[in-house]
Amino acid sequence: MARSWTRLHEHLGVLPGPLTFDMVAKAAAERLAESDDLDWKEQLPQPPREGRWNELAKDVAAMANTRGGLIIFGVRDTTCELVGIDPGEVNTDQYAQWVRNHVHPYLSGLTFTTLTSPHGATSVLVADVPASPMAPHLVYGTAARDKDQQAAVAPYRDRDHTAWMAEHQLERAYRDRFTRAQHADDTLQRLINHARETVKPSSRQNRPPGSSLSHAPNAHCRALPPV
Repeated sequence: MARSWTRLHEHLGVLPGPLTFDMVAKAAAERLAESDDLDWKEQLPQPPREGRWNELAKDVAAMANTRGGLIIFGVRDTTCELVGIDPGEVNTDQYAQWVRNHVHPYLSGLTFTTLTSPHGATSVLVADVPASPMAPHLVYGTAARDKDQQAAVAPYRDRDHTAWMAEHQLERAYRDRFTRAQHADDTLQRLINHARETVKPSSRQNRPPGSSLSHAPNAHCRALPPV
């Protein structure tokens, strides 16, 4: 698992560490409610249907656009009943391809993990969605009446359900992305400047008096005896 602290860790009061099947089972038994960073799903991801968005891509993009979280397949969202999934039907390569094809820009860090009970009778699939610095992520799809025309929407998690960003929310999300990128550039430039200032004095101290980097190699070559 990519993260060591989740909504389940907080609810169960356990120390940071890998998520386990027993943790999922206990959280479901205690009817832990869905939230912006936890989504229960009864069935495994299904192929996109005609005229509908890819549901997996939509759910993944919504969490990435909010603050990341877990999508757990094998638990009924209405009752929190642990029904499990068939691990033989899990196809993580296909799930990842659906996300690549329908979510833009590319979302890195998404992981899928199958967790099985100690006795091996029940399994769940956990999609761990990172909070993405590249948010907002758009979901692309087509309508049944116009298959050649693609549309894009920006989903997000609003407490326990998925909603669509309005224009002003989308504008703010892009502004936040550009701000994060600028802060990263500023931090990198400060580190580069600090490295330069740290290296320059030591470089001068190690050079012989009157020497320079540009002339030192040539001087060394002139000192060699002729061939």
